[in-house]
Amino acid sequence: MVLQSMCSGAFRLAIVVWSIGCLSTIAAHRILACEPSPGHSHWNVMSAVLESLVAAGHEVVCVTMHPATDRLAAHPNYTHVDMSSMAIGSLQTARDMDYAHVMKVFRSNAFMVGLATARAMYVCEYLLDMPEIRDMLDGRGPAFDAVIMESLHSECMSALPDRLGVPAIYVIPSPPVNWMPVATGAPDHPSYLGAMLADRPTPVTFGHRLANALVYVHTTLVRWYSDAGRDHRWPEHRHTMVFVNTHHSVEPGRPMGPNVLEIGGIHLNRPLEPIPRDLADVMDSSNEFGVIVFTFGSLVAMNTLPDDVLDKFKIVFSQLPQTVIWKYENDTMPDKPENVVLCKWLPQRAILHHPNVKLFISHGGMSGVYEVVEAGVPVLGMPLFYDQPRNIQNLVDLGMALSMKINNLTHTALSEAINRIIKDKSFSENAKRVSSLYRDRPMTPSESVVYWVEYLIRHGTEADIRPSSADASWTSHFMLDMCAAMVTALLTIWFVARAVLHVALDKSIPSDVK
Repeated sequence: MVLQSMCSGAFRLAIVVWSIGCLSTIAAHRILACEPSPGHSHWNVMSAVLESLVAAGHEVVCVTMHPATDRLAAHPNYTHVDMSSMAIGSLQTARDMDYAHVMKVFRSNAFMVGLATARAMYVCEYLLDMPEIRDMLDGRGPAFDAVIMESLHSECMSALPDRLGVPAIYVIPSPPVNWMPVATGAPDHPSYLGAMLADRPTPVTFGHRLANALVYVHTTLVRWYSDAGRDHRWPEHRHTMVFVNTHHSVEPGRPMGPNVLEIGGIHLNRPLEPIPRDLADVMDSSNEFGVIVFTFGSLVAMNTLPDDVLDKFKIVFSQLPQTVIWKYENDTMPDKPENVVLCKWLPQRAILHHPNVKLFISHGGMSGVYEVVEAGVPVLGMPLFYDQPRNIQNLVDLGMALSMKINNLTHTALSEAINRIIKDKSFSENAKRVSSLYRDRPMTPSESVVYWVEYLIRHGTEADIRPSSADASWTSHFMLDMCAAMVTALLTIWFVARAVLHVALDKSIPSDVK
């Protein structure tokens, strides 16, 4: 008995020693992150990236105005450097904003590009005035192994990776932005790749290609020839990598090099939040017609929609047999239909996974798109601005959605769209098919992020993963130099041949004929 106890104790001690030895082989790295964008959806993606890294044992120091998520706040490896004092005016953390204000701020693509450029200058000035950033730029700050930045508003931070001599990683919380290929060398052409701010992800007709080319040229010129774009550009060292919030099951395929990683839906690595008991009872007890979920996410407060638009929704919803769960920021709603349940907050992802959900009415934010794709639920999209028209069009092209414009909504069109999606089983079948494609992957986005960050840190400047196309000028990229050379050669041959022929003919004609 004593011998057995001694053996058991020795075995446990060996296990402990072996475990400590294994832990000691894990190389914990120190990573600097910067998320200056006020958009909650932007932080939703960046925070998921950082959660993956701290969970893998790495230390993360993040400069942002956003409060830490629960998972980050609970982790000792996460340090928050607050920049919320910068949050004034349109740079405040964007949540539950007034509809009219949102549509004014984002009234056109041209205005949005100009606004983003102006914001970038302001954010850069703020960041460069922070003592922590100045110390790092001057070489007096703490050591880091990598720098992770959001692509929007962090242009001036691009100097940090070069100054620190570490890899630079950019996180794009949307489809690929027009200036991404310049840094990554990914092939990019407006004839077949839709610009992010264009309504169609894949231009098909001549009109689509023309509109796409105009958007592409405008955003590129503004970005690269404005003060912000000219002074603060993405670094061109060869160990730059980009994490983009897309997945080929949703976004049309595009050529990308090994330095571009798709992490679409990385925020889905979080566990499902529980559905509140009263709301779960409503969903469980819904009739055989099921439930419709209606929300515009965290950006727009639904109670600020114009009265005529709210009335149209209420009239149509009152005629439906389904229960409608409506994210609405007031406790009460005038003339609320009996089948409508109001909620100031929704655990959206958990609700979409409920088996009784038949339809998701959404503005098409990127986070919501991947949540509904994961759940396999059809969509009625009402995009408002930015990448939302493109996001919804992706789902329309996949056969799992219809799209409507909220500013010219009619009772008839809204009712017909809802009933068509619910009654036509192809929408539900396509949604489940796309969900299956999305889920079938060799590594989760979180695992991919951890692997590639560690890969870049392990190999440093030896990680030459940027294609040579990244070093090509725009004239060589579009083969303008070759076209000019060939045209010049052909014209030279033509003029020489014409001159020779003219001389030959002139000599062959007798002088008396002349």
